[in-house]
Amino acid sequence: MREMGNNSQAEILFIKLKMKDGQTFINFLRNKFKNTQFIDQKFKILHENDNILFPIVNDQDLIDKVILLVDKEINFEIISKEGLPNENYKYRTLQKALEGKIPDKYSEFIPKSYDIVGHIAIIEFDKLNNINNKIFNNYKQKIAEVISSVNKNVETVYEKKSQIKGKYRLRELEVLYGDDISKTIHKENDCIFKVDVKNTYFSPRLVFERRRIASTEIQEDEIIVDMFAGVGTFSIQIAKEKNVKIYAFDINPNAYQYLKDNVELNNLKGRIIPNNIDVKDLIEPKNQLGQLLYNRASRIIMNLPEDSIKYLDIATFLMKESGGILHFYQFSEKPNPRERSLKNLEEQLTRFNWEIESIINSKIVKHYSPKSELVVVDLKIKASK
Repeated sequence: MREMGNNSQAEILFIKLKMKDGQTFINFLRNKFKNTQFIDQKFKILHENDNILFPIVNDQDLIDKVILLVDKEINFEIISKEGLPNENYKYRTLQKALEGKIPDKYSEFIPKSYDIVGHIAIIEFDKLNNINNKIFNNYKQKIAEVISSVNKNVETVYEKKSQIKGKYRLRELEVLYGDDISKTIHKENDCIFKVDVKNTYFSPRLVFERRRIASTEIQEDEIIVDMFAGVGTFSIQIAKEKNVKIYAFDINPNAYQYLKDNVELNNLKGRIIPNNIDVKDLIEPKNQLGQLLYNRASRIIMNLPEDSIKYLDIATFLMKESGGILHFYQFSEKPNPRERSLKNLEEQLTRFNWEIESIINSKIVKHYSPKSELVVVDLKIKASK
């Protein structure tokens, strides 16, 4: 026997049955509706005396189908009552988490993804030219609140207000939710990083790329140069696993300070020597560090994709003439972005009397814009004879 209860705004539908029939019902759903979600996992399963109450999805057609079949197997009733949110539920998308919280006409403006750095989330609204920003601003905070609610570690949500710019590679951020605290601790690949998202460059989207570089066949006692080290994400992950010497450079004094702190925070096998200078200074005749490193590096990381090509004179100055590994990052236009990067790189190396000995790897790291991709090229280079 079954009854259909009234469903108020604060209530959801449950299917109520005897506790002893609970597993039978679950097995029934698995057998008859294998890939269909009937139990609403956003809410907790409830218990009342010897009854179990399964929250069910808001899909009347599906409910009717289940009722039609289960009615022949198990005694139950459909009731409505207030649901208890399931704190452990993970929404697949931000759009799903916001269903019913902002008008449907604005759903297309909800970002598909966002970055999380420590306790901070950073979100970008890149389609707002099509609507009245003043109207949508009221919903930005709601979106930020939902981001925090579905990511329990997120306490502050910033909106990205500009692209990365300037010699320190910074971007403007505006707080949407929580306290305006831009300093945080970020954990990545068994390493710990102090970061200030307003005053240093950091991208969590390169997590797999940093792991890949740290996992390559790096020989003991290599001398490595990290030309644009930031807070040390590449250098520290390499030195965590390898007994190498890394000279890590960054022009931003804030990044340099965090780099030093992060070296101390992590238990490293290798040694990192932080430096707060513009790497262009290394080729000055009176620069002692430049003279020390001249033609000694066996591996160089060039993660400055907007301008790496402009620093190949520094890379060839530092690299061993007999040959070394270059990890080169560049924003490259479509079509054929990898081929374009390799061509640009080969042409510029030739200018400095260097050549590509072998291409180890080339791939698209991530999408950057409608017209370009972030490309990495790993190759061995040597001085031309």
